[in-house]
Amino acid sequence: MDKIVISQLVDSDRSAVFDLLQNEQTMRFLGPRRPLTDAEAEVWFANEQQAETRFAFRSVETNEIVGFCGITLLDAELDFGYFIRQKFWGKGLASLMCKSAIFKLAQSIDLTQVKVFIASDNVGSQKVAHKLGWQIKCVAKNEFESGHLYQIRA
Repeated sequence: MDKIVISQLVDSDRSAVFDLLQNEQTMRFLGPRRPLTDAEAEVWFANEQQAETRFAFRSVETNEIVGFCGITLLDAELDFGYFIRQKFWGKGLASLMCKSAIFKLAQSIDLTQVKVFIASDNVGSQKVAHKLGWQIKCVAKNEFESGHLYQIRA
């Protein structure tokens, strides 16, 4: 039985999404590398409701938002990523989200053209990449940290 499903983001999800975006540990490797302000989170939420290549995931059991996974345009490049509310960490949901999002995205996007950056300190995401069989392409840096670019396996 599935634990999570891709879902539409609705207004009643706002508090769960803010819980994710305003969590210091969750945001450690994301966006500005800090919790978002209320105003920033509101803009993010509104934009995400229109997103076509990044998906909200919901718990089948509780109907709560678990997190997001997919592709965004970052610095003129297609960037794949995922993030999960802290209360759902350690349950194997990241790899399930990635598999589901990749399956859906592979139907319309050449995944060899998609960048996946994982910071050297982001051990959890490194484990997910390893579990999914992603290969390291090269050493890389962004404006915040160093790490590696990975190749998605569809």
